[in-house]
Amino acid sequence: MKIYENSKVDIILSPEFYWVRLFDIPVKNIVQAKAVLPSLFEDILLKVGELSYQVIKLEEGKYLCFAYINKKIFEAIKNSGISLSLVNAVYFAQNECKDFKQFSVEDKSFLYTNDNILVKVPNEMLSEKVELNNFIENINFSSNKIDIKLYNNLLSSKQIKTVLIICFIISVVNFSKYFVYENEVSKQEKKIEDIRSSNNLPASSIQTDSIINSNKKIAQKEINKREALSYILSNNIDIKTISLDNDVLEINVLNMDKKKIEEYISKKYKIVSSSISGLNLNIKVQL
Repeated sequence: MKIYENSKVDIILSPEFYWVRLFDIPVKNIVQAKAVLPSLFEDILLKVGELSYQVIKLEEGKYLCFAYINKKIFEAIKNSGISLSLVNAVYFAQNECKDFKQFSVEDKSFLYTNDNILVKVPNEMLSEKVELNNFIENINFSSNKIDIKLYNNLLSSKQIKTVLIICFIISVVNFSKYFVYENEVSKQEKKIEDIRSSNNLPASSIQTDSIINSNKKIAQKEINKREALSYILSNNIDIKTISLDNDVLEINVLNMDKKKIEEYISKKYKIVSSSISGLNLNIKVQL
C-alpha cells in the first residue's frame, strides 16, 4: 500500500505493543471494570501504575481488557517515519483482524487462539500463509480506537498525580490566605468607619482629604513659625512682642543693633520692613 506524504493514516497495533485478557468482572459498566484492571494485571505485569487501560464490554459481566504503555507506542510511531500529525487513529489488531484467523506481516506470524485472543507465534505454527498487507486496504475499522496520547509525557502518571496534589494544596493555602486577607480588610474598613464616626469626619474620602490638606497647611505654618523663632532666639535677641499675619512674622526687639540683627535675619529670611521707634526695633519677616 502506498502512503502519500500528506495522507492521513490509520495504524493497526501489533500484539507486541499491548497485553489483552478476557475477564469475568461482576460490574455493570466499562468505567467500573476499568477501575479494577490494575489489580487484575498484577499477576503478569510489573509497574501497573505506568500502564494505560482500555475496556470493551462483550456481554453482561464479560469484558475484553487491554493494557499498554503509551510512551512505548508513541516512540514506535515516531521512529517509524510517520509524521505524528498525520496519524488519524490507532487500533488494536485484536479487534481489526478477526476476518483472518491466522496471518503474517513482514515475516511475523499471528493467530487467534481458541478464546479468540490474537497472539504472536513462530512462523512454523501457521498452517497457511496469509500476507495481511495484501488485504489491508479492505479492512473495515471498528469503533474501538485506542485512547492514546501522541506526545511524550515527561512525567509518569504517579508524578503527575503528585504534581496535581501539590497544586491542589497550594490552591487551598492561597484561598485560605485570600480569605484571611479579605477578613482583615473588612476589619480595617470597619475601624476607619468607627474613627470617622467618632470624630465627625465626612463619609467621602474626597472631603476627608480636603480636611487633611487644610490641616497640613495650618501645621506647616506653625512649623515655619517655630523654625523662625528658634533661629532668631538662638542669637540671644531680646524679643518684646511677636505676631504672625499670614506668612509675615512681626517682631519687636529691645535695645538691639539694627544693622547687626538685620544681617543675621536676612541670612535665612526675607526682611519685608524694618523700623526703629524709641528703644524698639520693629522687623517684619517673610516666612
